[in-house]
Amino acid sequence: MAAISTDQSATDTDVVAQGILAVLSGDPYNDARWLDLPCGPAVSCVTLRQYKVNPEVTADGEEADLLTGQIQVHVPFPTGPFTAVFTLFTASMDYWAEFCDLLVALLQTVSFHDPAGTDTPTPEGADAELTEPTSP
Repeated sequence: MAAISTDQSATDTDVVAQGILAVLSGDPYNDARWLDLPCGPAVSCVTLRQYKVNPEVTADGEEADLLTGQIQVHVPFPTGPFTAVFTLFTASMDYWAEFCDLLVALLQTVSFHDPAGTDTPTPEGADAELTEPTSP
């Protein structure tokens, strides 16, 4: 998950999502779709790629095909000027359906409001990447 700075106002989430959809739909290898999430509009983009793996790095010494899948979901912040980007990338395509179900469940929980009611604005122009906290 990452949050990237965008040039938008809080009321432009539909416009931002429409722009993202237009850009992602321009690539014939993308399956880009509009999503209506509880937190507002979003755009999903699914891309499947197949790669040839050299025999030197396979267990049986034979050339192999590796199929990978990526899902990205772009969610404009309704509080402005950021877009959250959720990315799932895997080469474990046997579990693709389960990964999709998990990502859908996660996206249903996205909220841009502090449940304690103490929303604090993020500084404008700050790119933020969200990572797991590390223990000391």
